[in-house]
Amino acid sequence: MKMNRFTFNKNIVLTRNSSVEQTGAAIDRVRAGEHSKNVLVELLSERHPVYEERPGYQATLIKGYAMASFENVGLPGSALNFVLDELQNGKNAYMVAAAARGLRGAKSPATQYVKFLLQALANMRYHDDSMSLDEFKPSWPLKNPTTAKKEIFISFQWLQGYAKGALPELNSFLKNNYDFDPGTREEIRKAIDMIETDDRKLDLACCEIEGEKRSGFSLLWTGVSNIKSLEHLEVENEKGICRPLKEFIDQRPAVVAFFYTRCMNPNKCTLTINKLGWLQQELLKYQLQEKVNILAFTYDPGYDTPARMHVFGENRGIVFGPNAHMLRTGPEEFSLLSGFFRLGVNHVNATVNQHRLELFLLDKKGNISTSYTRLQWEIDKVFRDIKRLVKSSSRSGWLSSIMNCFQQVLFPIALALFPKCPVCWAVYLSAFGISGIQSIPYSPWLIPWLIVAISANLIIIYRKARFRNGLIPFWISLAGGILVIGPGYLFSNITSAMSGVSLIMVSAILNSLPYSLWLKLNHFVSSVFRDVKKPSQTGISVFRGE
Repeated sequence: MKMNRFTFNKNIVLTRNSSVEQTGAAIDRVRAGEHSKNVLVELLSERHPVYEERPGYQATLIKGYAMASFENVGLPGSALNFVLDELQNGKNAYMVAAAARGLRGAKSPATQYVKFLLQALANMRYHDDSMSLDEFKPSWPLKNPTTAKKEIFISFQWLQGYAKGALPELNSFLKNNYDFDPGTREEIRKAIDMIETDDRKLDLACCEIEGEKRSGFSLLWTGVSNIKSLEHLEVENEKGICRPLKEFIDQRPAVVAFFYTRCMNPNKCTLTINKLGWLQQELLKYQLQEKVNILAFTYDPGYDTPARMHVFGENRGIVFGPNAHMLRTGPEEFSLLSGFFRLGVNHVNATVNQHRLELFLLDKKGNISTSYTRLQWEIDKVFRDIKRLVKSSSRSGWLSSIMNCFQQVLFPIALALFPKCPVCWAVYLSAFGISGIQSIPYSPWLIPWLIVAISANLIIIYRKARFRNGLIPFWISLAGGILVIGPGYLFSNITSAMSGVSLIMVSAILNSLPYSLWLKLNHFVSSVFRDVKKPSQTGISVFRGE
């Protein structure tokens, strides 16, 4: 469902219809202390409605100005990775300068920021520009111009002694007259002086900052975050083959990345696919390539044809095979994929106007196990997580098979065979050769247990419906349960009881069918109904339950 507005507090409401000027005025009010800095944090999200159908340069202006504002109001922990993302991956001078300035709003300096600032310098070597971060829409000529490189070196000054590890690089920059003008070299000298004269005893231990997030265990979230909820979504691979997503997911752990071929930032989509190819080589080295699916979905399905995806992937080291694909949905269906993974992406005229780095690991059941978003993911770290998933899958495979068999077949059949009425008890006991017993008295204490057993069976079938053969088995089992409990047990009607038993057994069999066989049965029944129905009613699938 598309959200069309964020409400930050009772006074500030920014929607997709808010003008650029209104948004800038709202940020200025936060800078002035009139409103919470949560306004700024929300504006950092690529999914914010204010960016919907907004040209890229406007989105950059809004997001960058919001990010630079953290120097004034303080940088909360929830916004730190957004700032570090721009320093690590950004190629736009305005955004990198804003991130370097916003970093100085952090609660305290830390040595782990050094590598991000050095990476930002490397990114800006040929991409710097002059700008103003003091006004949303400044007039020219600029009153207090700055550059990305200047903001980065001012941040080194803010770090002081925490940046001692960067002294060799900073000293080498002083000798570089080509990349740094005299004004910028003056900021470098100030940074070096402030670092060298800081004689405080500082903890220079470097704590790694990760973009990794593991999914916590939750029964509710497991049902929502399972890719099998989209298994019937039609997707097309790099060869132009269209199939349901289920056929590309399979029963293996999966690495799922996102990209698009028109991405102009080499630190994002190009590097993501390069690293995916290198990861594939690691899996090949340890003979794990057949135990893991590698899938890369495009953000831009309207433009990225199979041929474009194939060339883009092949040129960056992807070896396509039975379980390695680049995929696209239909342009209209992409929102389903975006909603499931909660992708950090927005579009203008069906073209991506901004996005973040995104990689996900799925376990063999299709649950999101680990997500790597915004910051660069390390191949070694992802490879270790994949090995953990593969090992966990092989260890739990036999137990999972037994549980699935019990849930889908054995439990419903055992429930079906349980005596459902006093007459049924007599039939069962006679069958076992117990003479002299023709019936058993009515036993009301059995009703709660019978209801619990039937309810448990219905819950299991319903939870499996999205991942297996739809809701038809559920409705059949529900009808059988009603017949068993109602006229079957309460009124000792053996015909109703046996009818209910039959329906529960049919439900168990249908629910346990392989999906390919289920489709054949579905098509057969649909064709039969088409033959007997009027022409206006043809094409209705009776087995989908939709």
